[in-house]
Amino acid sequence: MTTVYLVRHGETNGNLEQRFQGTKDYPLNAQGSRQGELLGSALREYPIDIIYTSPLSRAYETARLVAKYHPGVKVIPQKGLEEIHAGVIEGEKLADLPVKYPEVFQKMLGSPVDLAYPGGENTRQVYDRVAKTMEDIVAQNKNKTIVVVSHGFAIQTYLHYASGKPFKEMQRYIVTNTSITKFVYGEDLAPQLIYADKHDHLSQADFISWDLGEAEKNRKTQEQ
Repeated sequence: MTTVYLVRHGETNGNLEQRFQGTKDYPLNAQGSRQGELLGSALREYPIDIIYTSPLSRAYETARLVAKYHPGVKVIPQKGLEEIHAGVIEGEKLADLPVKYPEVFQKMLGSPVDLAYPGGENTRQVYDRVAKTMEDIVAQNKNKTIVVVSHGFAIQTYLHYASGKPFKEMQRYIVTNTSITKFVYGEDLAPQLIYADKHDHLSQADFISWDLGEAEKNRKTQEQ
């Protein structure tokens, strides 16, 4: 069996300010570095053979914090693991989206499969490229234990791909910063989910979550 631990990057100031980061290259902030250290410590006894990461700083820095406990293990950037390119939305605050980009926001809230960011990617493009990148990584590293560091929406699409459900049934599900999602693969390279969004290396004070519902509430308040 091949094992993959799919990890979301640590916190950035973009996360803290609740901005939609996309491919904007935010580095880890102090809290994100702490999360990465805790993640690395949690994985220190795992028999990791190789690490792949999105080349964006927040993911690459997280990968290096894991690699610190595994001397000699390579960290390999893979562009196919990047977050969705959100075009004009990148860098925008979540709270501003319902007013500035209401149609896009409504799709973020209730219909992620229909997302198509002006000047950027759509959900299907991300779904296909992440699935293909993961398939290639597993095919090149059969019977190894692999850490893959990526991003919230990219991971959401792969979780849905691994479920085997039709693309159109995808629901919003953003995992926690530095959470671990485990898959195993047999000879057919089909992903089998063992667990998702495991983050018991963090305390409640160690992470934040995005609240699209709160942004929608703020929009309605502004309209009154």
